[in-house]
Amino acid sequence: MISVITCSIKPEICKRMLESVSKTIDTEYETIIFDNREKKLGLCAAYNKTAKEAKGDYLCFVHEDIVIKTQGWGRELIKFYEHNNNCGIFGIAGGKNANRNFISWDTSSCLIKVYDGVNNGGKLDLETNLFYHYLNPDNETFSKAVCLDGVFLFVKKDIWENNKFDEKTFKDFHFYDVDFSFSISQKHQNYVYFGMDIYHFSAGNVDKIFCENMYSFQKKWKSRLPYCLPKYNVSFMQELRSIKKIFYLYRRNEFSIIEIFKRIYKINGFLLSISFPIYFFARIMLSFLHNRE
Repeated sequence: MISVITCSIKPEICKRMLESVSKTIDTEYETIIFDNREKKLGLCAAYNKTAKEAKGDYLCFVHEDIVIKTQGWGRELIKFYEHNNNCGIFGIAGGKNANRNFISWDTSSCLIKVYDGVNNGGKLDLETNLFYHYLNPDNETFSKAVCLDGVFLFVKKDIWENNKFDEKTFKDFHFYDVDFSFSISQKHQNYVYFGMDIYHFSAGNVDKIFCENMYSFQKKWKSRLPYCLPKYNVSFMQELRSIKKIFYLYRRNEFSIIEIFKRIYKINGFLLSISFPIYFFARIMLSFLHNRE
């Protein structure tokens, strides 16, 4: 049996999601709804609390603001688990590597199939006003991944029991998912599942809390990063470009220059930290010379 778990603050939206699950899951299931309107727990704490109550052999953590359109997804995921050893988590979006200066699963070598509210090159669905994002370079139904997005996470209960959400480090609503999936990727193989259509009616929020959780993830897994699937190594230049993105992300959220460089040094040590200002200055000079021409 599958235990479908969600953390809810909008009952009507949650009801719409549950109706779509009922129509499409095609196997025995239960639903466990954590009403977070008053308690306001972080997702790690809310998910751990509800997963303890689950009776299913499989746990499906989903956001309440989704609608699932594809029939039989529950049966298909269970079938894949039963015929493949060492499966970890299934998601519908994720990445094949996690670099030292990790920002998000979608910064490089990403895999995704979802309709959502973020326009980063997706094709607009005129009926829903959502953008369709599809990146599946190997044209697979199940594609190996490292970190996964939390909009949909499907995992065996016994795997969760041995790798629970880290509610001590991640107390809010950011990085609970990449931390959970990265932790499990150290022992099992995670996958992005391309066999279902999910409509996600919201966009993410990259705020100061996001930055703090990003830094917590980088510190926690510093000794294991970068971590990549075979043939997806992270280059020195990729790390520098990530540092540049992190720098602008911190500045946009009003971190001081001194604090930013302290954090960059803490994660990267001397070599990358001293290389970044040189790289940054060189990019500015090249841009200046190009504009003069």
